[in-house]
Amino acid sequence: MPVAPQARSAHAERVTLLERLLRTGPVRRVFATGVVRRVLSPARGDRAVHKFIRYSMVSGVAIVISQVTILICAAFLHLSGILANTIGALAATPASYELNRKWAWGKRGKSHMWKEVAPFWALTLIGYLASTGTVQIADSLCASHDVTGLDRAFAIMGASLFAYGVVWIAKFVVFNKLVFAEGPGATVPTAPANGSAAESPQPGNGQVPSSGPVPNRQPNGQVPKHQVPINGQHSHPAPGQLSEQAKPSVAALEAPTGTAS
Repeated sequence: MPVAPQARSAHAERVTLLERLLRTGPVRRVFATGVVRRVLSPARGDRAVHKFIRYSMVSGVAIVISQVTILICAAFLHLSGILANTIGALAATPASYELNRKWAWGKRGKSHMWKEVAPFWALTLIGYLASTGTVQIADSLCASHDVTGLDRAFAIMGASLFAYGVVWIAKFVVFNKLVFAEGPGATVPTAPANGSAAESPQPGNGQVPSSGPVPNRQPNGQVPKHQVPINGQHSHPAPGQLSEQAKPSVAALEAPTGTAS
């Protein structure tokens, strides 16, 4: 069936730039090499430890992006420590979100604004505010001791790393338990504690099974013995045989009756 242009365009909009990059030939060949496969082998799995390993690898990618950005801004563009740290955080956060959501936790589909995007950016803001304080302290110390150039840039980078490292473990716990937690799956119906199903009771619990013909009842409410279901099936006497309940009546009819003297 041909796909409508509107549906095709909507599907294309959900493909991020990172996904397109990962689908390119050179990137796929890099990930197919033996060295990369051995490095990523501990991250394969769905347990919390595997997610933590993937989360750590994503953090490494985010650190490289942010630190390179801070280095360029502080050492070559001579920006202030706070401004360099801000640009570094803005450059690393989108890649960190996409990799954490789609690779570390294996989430698919469209992101939820209030359950995923907003909490992620809120935690990123907390880390950013903490790093801004440490970066300001490092920048002030560099200014008071006439530290410039690469030494100043390295001091700012270290201060930023220290602040993000403090909240790093806390972020993983929140991501794993709240932000990217798996939704409740379909519940599997279980039998009641007494071992009998509620909708189709088994023989022996005082109820007649819902499947199969319902046996005829006598006026006293009892089911004749030859009609009581056995294992869900009704037994009938063979031709020429009488049930145990009918034998006394036949014997009474055949017994000789006495005459009044």
